[in-house]
Amino acid sequence: MIQYLDEKIANYEVCVILPSGYDQTKTYRTIYMHDGGKTAKQAANYIDHLILSGQIEPLIVIGIEPIDRKNDYTPWEAPSLAPHASTFEGRAQVYLHTVVTEIKPYIDAHYATNPEPSHTAISGCSLGGLVSIFASYYYPEVFHQFISLSASFWYEDVLRYLQGEKIERQGNIHLKPSVNRQSHQLYLYVGELEGIYKETIQKHMVDYTKKAHLEFIKEGYLESNLLFASDPEGTHDDLFFTNYFIQSLRWLYGRETKNEKLDR
Repeated sequence: MIQYLDEKIANYEVCVILPSGYDQTKTYRTIYMHDGGKTAKQAANYIDHLILSGQIEPLIVIGIEPIDRKNDYTPWEAPSLAPHASTFEGRAQVYLHTVVTEIKPYIDAHYATNPEPSHTAISGCSLGGLVSIFASYYYPEVFHQFISLSASFWYEDVLRYLQGEKIERQGNIHLKPSVNRQSHQLYLYVGELEGIYKETIQKHMVDYTKKAHLEFIKEGYLESNLLFASDPEGTHDDLFFTNYFIQSLRWLYGRETKNEKLDR
């Protein structure tokens, strides 16, 4: 039976999702998920089926609810997309620092995780997908698997950052670090219809994601460790996020079963 346990860590509401058969004497892979782990919750029974049937490795999901989503998940200050909306404040570094220095240590101390980076992933959709990419630059020694679904690569100057340009904001300089990608895995997804009806910078969603993918290739990911998926009918909706999250689990943690070989 799946277990859902609620925790309050460093002022963040955290939902710990333990797989059926959870055994404190074993250790498990762990995925840290933004937006409270909503995508995993929507497919929890199916994910549990994949685990129990031996199709993927057992894993623990840590769903972290944002305190202020548009600011927790953005890397620097940027104008709002709507006339009367507040600006993006860009506090991703602060948020990820909390995840790494307070939330993860608590989880590792209280649950049967394997704390090693090779067994630790971070995942999100939309702005959550964007902050997962930034986690790969800020904390490449903490996380080795990254799941970025329909990430907000349209965010002002993100593409320039990925291309190695210096970004200056509020007296701060943001420059993409050089990261050894040999042990990293990245699952990237975008729907081909995302942004198609937008009139803001979000209309560049698909094009910017494809350009970001080219930059990730240049960073040195092994060909077998970088998968870019797309869906010709994909819109910016949970329907597609959930489906491709499941596909990311198959790719990252899939096992060969007796009667079938999973695509990885």
